Amino acid sequence: MRPTSTETCATVSSTSEAPPIGGLNEGVVADDKRSSIADVIDAWLDDPEIAPRIVHIERIEGADAVFADIAVGAAVRGRLEAAGVGRLYRHQAEAIAAIRSGKHTVVVAGTASGKSLCYQIPIAEAIEADRQATALAVFPTKALAQDQLGSLLRTGTSNLVAATYDGDTPRDERAWIRRNANVVVTNPDMLHLGMLPHHERWRHFLGQLRYVVVDEIHSFKGIFGSHVGLVLRRLRRLAEKYGATPTFVFASATIGNPAELAGALSGLDVAAVTDDVAPRGAKTYVAWNPPIEDEARGLRGSPLTDATNVFCDLVANDLQTITFSRSRKASELMYRWARDRLDEERRALVAPYRAGYLVDERRRTEEELFSGRLLGVIATNALELGIDVGGLDAAVLTTFPGTISSFRQQAGRAGRSRRESLAVLVAGHDALDQHYMAHPEELFVRPAEAAVVNVTNEQILADHLRCAAYEAPLVPEDAEWFGHDIETIVPDLVRSGDLGLREGRLYWSGGGAPAFDVDLRTSGGPPYEIIDEQSRHIGTIDEARAFTQCHEGAVYLHQGEGYVVEVLDVEVREVRVRRGEVAYFTQPQTAKELTVVAREDSSTIGLVDLGHGRVSVTTEVLGFQRRSLSTGEVLDTNPVDLPPRSFTTQALWLSFPPDLVDQAGVTPAALPGTMHAIEHTAIAMLPLYAICDRWDVGGLSSAFFADLGGPGFYIYDGYPGGAGIAPIAYQRARQHLAATLQALVDCPCSSGCPSCVQSPKCGNYNDPLDKHGAIELLAVALR
Repeated sequence: MRPTSTETCATVSSTSEAPPIGGLNEGVVADDKRSSIADVIDAWLDDPEIAPRIVHIERIEGADAVFADIAVGAAVRGRLEAAGVGRLYRHQAEAIAAIRSGKHTVVVAGTASGKSLCYQIPIAEAIEADRQATALAVFPTKALAQDQLGSLLRTGTSNLVAATYDGDTPRDERAWIRRNANVVVTNPDMLHLGMLPHHERWRHFLGQLRYVVVDEIHSFKGIFGSHVGLVLRRLRRLAEKYGATPTFVFASATIGNPAELAGALSGLDVAAVTDDVAPRGAKTYVAWNPPIEDEARGLRGSPLTDATNVFCDLVANDLQTITFSRSRKASELMYRWARDRLDEERRALVAPYRAGYLVDERRRTEEELFSGRLLGVIATNALELGIDVGGLDAAVLTTFPGTISSFRQQAGRAGRSRRESLAVLVAGHDALDQHYMAHPEELFVRPAEAAVVNVTNEQILADHLRCAAYEAPLVPEDAEWFGHDIETIVPDLVRSGDLGLREGRLYWSGGGAPAFDVDLRTSGGPPYEIIDEQSRHIGTIDEARAFTQCHEGAVYLHQGEGYVVEVLDVEVREVRVRRGEVAYFTQPQTAKELTVVAREDSSTIGLVDLGHGRVSVTTEVLGFQRRSLSTGEVLDTNPVDLPPRSFTTQALWLSFPPDLVDQAGVTPAALPGTMHAIEHTAIAMLPLYAICDRWDVGGLSSAFFADLGGPGFYIYDGYPGGAGIAPIAYQRARQHLAATLQALVDCPCSSGCPSCVQSPKCGNYNDPLDKHGAIELLAVALR
């Protein structure tokens, strides 16, 4: 074990006349969990089958809080004291002072660090001083909004009237909320669909708007974040129309570029408060790698099986544990396996938790977990965000959750009450998982990734200009809100008939509100509706994924059930499916063409030429394979007749000069597989440098590209217009390529496996791939 200590912080002495307020406790709470956690780890290390799976143990020592004094009005102070709040941490006091002064502020602090008080106190004070003042709080999920509503009500005085306004709010309550609530808690979708298009009903609320809170901003990334950024600009525009210029407050537990992201989301200059000095208990981290079971193919044991065993060991030792899985189906399977393994008494004390359950079911699980009546829960990332579920003893992460931000968020769900806690990361087969198993120290020293948004995406911007024109006619001054790119987009909207010009203003020419045709989770048009054989709506999917995952004959999974796609109707954007027991999965075969539309920058890395800009991508689904669920064996191959899909997006590209290929000893026959292998591994490693998922980007490699004049590969944003990922990849290409080479070298397989060069989304069935050539070429290129 290699412990890492953190310096214990001193308490700041009181300097104000008013007594200080703040966190619930003033230091690290001692408890008896340390011995239990140590006993479990010792038992693992003593077990000859388990010990080799533990590749690293890291202990982070706890720390005391640093407090600061700040005056708070008597009424608000009384409510805080009644809630058990005694003193403020220094980062809380700093944030509150900035927010009170009208500075747009982002607060970045860990789980259970009191971020919510940073905005709750200024809101409560403003309403105590002026009953007409209002505040809007935007959260990424309904569950988190509901949790924060209760917290607001505990903090606020009798003048504060708070309510949630989302899709679950009964219609007969909505008018009462508009008339009476001075704090409204919502989500981006409801703000976009239910509030801004009907802003005249919210005239008084918007005209008195003092604060806008946007929490968990690391969730607002990529396409979703790009949409949210434009929704917030529409909100600012309408607030000013009614006479208000609210102060924006952003919050997140983990993010690499907080001020930059908050500024991109809002279009404002935002100051960051990042010095988290809340108390924390000691935490032990265990990096756990399932053993290799097939040396030739480099295949490891199932992370689901190992994570379930870890969960059961912890629960059997009466350690309250949360286990995160990456999918609904995985959480259900692990829950079923855990129930089979646990004794009767503990079997009744564990539960699953995921999206798709009824609200009452989820609330009951949260309450039982918070109260300690539940000993264990197996959840998707639905519980990753800051819902208060009390102080758990242990968190088990089933595969690396994609980013350092999510890793720390999930691990932070244990130890919230400053007790000794444990976090176990059970690695999967993916190259990124295996990178962290080979370099586990990076989990603790690597900074959180940067989240990116692209509010200049032409398709998304056009959608929100339509929405803005419906809300209030567009005028030249609106470039202040939406940027000068509107000067090139607006003429197209006029030519298409979406906007009409009257007396120097642009009006919406359509019928109903265009917001209902804009899905914040996608770009490139409304999503496809997925309908089962009983005409029930079971979900939606964007166009790009519809073509690859919902073509005729594809197997679509929903809540652990298999559905076979019978019809993909492109004209009405509908997928019709039939539920059935299927013992196979499907994998599409695609063909791609890519051309460079505009080169925006170029440079070199070693002997490799690097560039980025806009590209045109055309993809066509040619067919699909059916593969056995149990063995992966190809059962048959079937053709598909679908139209090509073309879009323009952002891309990064790398080209390898012919003399470099010769120096590396890569033969012409091996070159296609070499480039294909580098492309796959580079995509797998990209989340090290930007908050994204391999499914957010696409790639194309070849032994010869006319635009590059030789061999190379492209990585492009998988959304029309781009999500801002490729520019980040371009900026960090040197580190990215070095990490790609390291992942190839570190992988123990002989010829390529899912932990290095194979991709689960490859449209060419992972053929050809040449791991050896990829290592040789990158080694020479980066020398």
